[in-house]
Amino acid sequence: MKRWTAFMLVIMICVMSVGCGAKGDELKDKNIDTKSKETRIVAGSVAVAEMLLALDIPMVGRPSTQYGIADEIKDIPEIGLPMNPDLEVVKSLRGDVFITSGALKELIGSKFEQNGVHPMYADLSSYDAVKETIKKFGKDFGKEENAKKIIEAFEKNEKEILKDIDPNKKVKVMILFGAPGHFMLATEESFAGSLINKLGAENITSSVKSKYKGPYLPFSLEVALKENPDIIFRMYHGYIEEARKQVQEEFRMNPQWKNFKAIKENKVYDLDPEYFGVTGDIGATESLEKMKDYLYKK
Repeated sequence: MKRWTAFMLVIMICVMSVGCGAKGDELKDKNIDTKSKETRIVAGSVAVAEMLLALDIPMVGRPSTQYGIADEIKDIPEIGLPMNPDLEVVKSLRGDVFITSGALKELIGSKFEQNGVHPMYADLSSYDAVKETIKKFGKDFGKEENAKKIIEAFEKNEKEILKDIDPNKKVKVMILFGAPGHFMLATEESFAGSLINKLGAENITSSVKSKYKGPYLPFSLEVALKENPDIIFRMYHGYIEEARKQVQEEFRMNPQWKNFKAIKENKVYDLDPEYFGVTGDIGATESLEKMKDYLYKK
């Protein structure tokens, strides 16, 4: 039951608006000098921690994670999981600024502000949002040159990845997120969806009429079959192996899946959560390259 509750919490986060940017100006209003070497920064998500590391912005706390984290910061004190950071630990670290993903704002924002911890929210909701957040962090924390070098490398890699994409070859894609009975469709407002869009493929959600807006939409097998995508991506988060087994069983047992073109042509791929998370990170160009390999396999 605990595992299922945790999984549903992930789903809840995903349907929230994730367009919360990093607001350095809000901190200036609270007389916090983000460019001071004395400012104590706590990272609330792995993506944020590794972005700060790449920019050479020191931190005094970082999140716990079931996955790997860069060796350079693994010995920094842990403050708990991104969805449920330990406020007392953050306070014990005398953190001036707590930076986390904008996707978590609704879950943790109020309790931090009420306890005198000042949060910043990083917009990592899409490929381009990651680039803009790198620039903003560089400006806010006095690391403009570092940010410039990172963005130059991003754009060099991006240009190389996109150079041979045929704009006339429209591959139709469906990105499933979740587990049986709780599937959602990732739109172009999601991180994985933004990669699809940048690579010139067509996300079936662009043709699906829905009263819902945002990075994820409710899934309908009937509607999906009508769109009949060329490729189906399956995306997991949280208890990945458990979700993967359930999804594979759903595809095996439900006869309707056999009617999909992607199933018939064996073009169903499980996205590696290291590269395709709910939000993007400093390795976004690697994600872009891997998505290209999936889309345009020879």
